[in-house]
Amino acid sequence: MKVQEKQNLHRLMWLANVQQFFQDKPVSILWEHYTTWINNRDNFETLYRELPLKRLRQLNKAGVERAEITGILITFHYGPYRLLPKLLVQMGYQVTLLVSGAVLERELNYYRSELEDAGMLQNQLECIDANEANSLRHILRAIQHKRLVLMFMDADEGVGKEKKGIGGQKLAVPFGSHFFYWRTNIFKLACRFGIPVYCTFMKRANNAVQWQIAPFMKIMETAKGQGEELMMGAFSALQMAFHQMMQQGWIYWENWAFIHQYNGQDALGKKGITAKGSWLAPFEYNRKKYLFDVKNRQFFEVAFCFTDS
Repeated sequence: MKVQEKQNLHRLMWLANVQQFFQDKPVSILWEHYTTWINNRDNFETLYRELPLKRLRQLNKAGVERAEITGILITFHYGPYRLLPKLLVQMGYQVTLLVSGAVLERELNYYRSELEDAGMLQNQLECIDANEANSLRHILRAIQHKRLVLMFMDADEGVGKEKKGIGGQKLAVPFGSHFFYWRTNIFKLACRFGIPVYCTFMKRANNAVQWQIAPFMKIMETAKGQGEELMMGAFSALQMAFHQMMQQGWIYWENWAFIHQYNGQDALGKKGITAKGSWLAPFEYNRKKYLFDVKNRQFFEVAFCFTDS
């Protein structure tokens, strides 16, 4: 796929996703927001280059006082989020970063290089492959050694996300005119083993970094309440933290382009394919073929069925 085609596809996906949450905004305004979103992303990349861990230590401005805590710390891909683990390390925390196998090697090498250049011990920041079968055991071991386990919680919506999973393995979180869906496994683990859970995110600040870590918010305090009560309280607190983050500027959230690839099997009954005046843009993504219904802002996967004649 040519560069221009990829850029156009990215724009269409971003627009289709964002319009589900902000149905009252005209397309012209959303295109302006898209430009702002791209500029923000480019600015964050500049911050990553200009603020290695070594310089962050010299600036000594993490933006939040050190609290003697261990447990699970939830955050999001919001703002310059790759600074967050380094800011935690700079504050003196021993951080265990939970990442998917797809990004493990890249992230691990990146942080090892940062630690080495800053003259810090490698055990200040370690990574766990979230896809490994024994990842939960590694999480428990890290907490046992008084480490802070950092995980990024993302919208888990789109392909193959059936409604029957909501309330069981996923939590529906209202935002704008639509929902995000978050997996609940990490809360069940915390509840079962009595692990405290906190939340934070990157927050705009008037300092040399331009951003700082928001003060930690308690999401689950395992000393209080029964299992079901703890879970409900944790979900409510996390939703409040998420909305607080998004209210400072929803355009700083990275994942708008990756929420939906298409609308799943439910889209087959929609009117988009047969509607008059509907424009369909074909494209290929992750080796799968799709049609984007421009008028109705839906994605359809193109599936080929072969039968014996």
